[in-house]
Amino acid sequence: MATDPLAPFRLDPASSAILLDVDGTLAPIVDHPDLSAVLPATLEVIERLVERYGLVACVSGRAAVDAARLVPVAGVRFVGNHGLELLEDDVLHHAPGVEEWLPTVASAARAIAPIAAEVGAWVEDKGATLSVHLREAPDPTRAHEVLVTRAVPLITAAGLGWRWGRMTLEARPPLEQDKGTAVQHLLAEHPTIVRSLYAGDDQTDLDAFAVVDVAIAVASDEAPAALGSAAVLTVDGPPGLARLLESLANSG
Repeated sequence: MATDPLAPFRLDPASSAILLDVDGTLAPIVDHPDLSAVLPATLEVIERLVERYGLVACVSGRAAVDAARLVPVAGVRFVGNHGLELLEDDVLHHAPGVEEWLPTVASAARAIAPIAAEVGAWVEDKGATLSVHLREAPDPTRAHEVLVTRAVPLITAAGLGWRWGRMTLEARPPLEQDKGTAVQHLLAEHPTIVRSLYAGDDQTDLDAFAVVDVAIAVASDEAPAALGSAAVLTVDGPPGLARLLESLANSG
């Protein structure tokens, strides 16, 4: 019989960390990020996890303040903008080197906005990063093509890095910071933690998968193929993850 990779977490929650993406993981993907919500039942499970586990954190592509709005649970740590921000006691901290890039990100967001608008996409300036959202575009394929030929060169010329997510084009400063380095930082702050799991649904979550003991893929039709192959466990969307978290909260 195969060993349950979550058994050590259930047996010793105080020495275990539970790290979670937000959109597509805790909250279902919706047409516009402002419409996103985490179900009250899931928030209640997270509250119980905080009571039992040594560390519970959300590591999101959203701005850290926005992630905290979606998961208003005391005791949860929040990392935002794919590892470039940390919210601590309601004070926002940027990773080293981020602040000097904030004007560049804002300028790139302004330059890309009319290009995105032409194809029914829109730009979200998240401070440390920007996202071009294609989900509401009438023709996402054409929107993708236009962004590749016209927006990506502007991002590159500004010195920013970029990559595609779930119906989004992400641009960010060219710094050695990502969800994986953010997870490592959180774990280093909690020396009593001896094991960690991370659940995510998108390309940027692979960086976190690489540095935890148990990687959990939250499956969807839009999930990158590499996600499942890199994971130890796969669950069926946010409802599947909610059931898994419930089992962790109820154990012991």
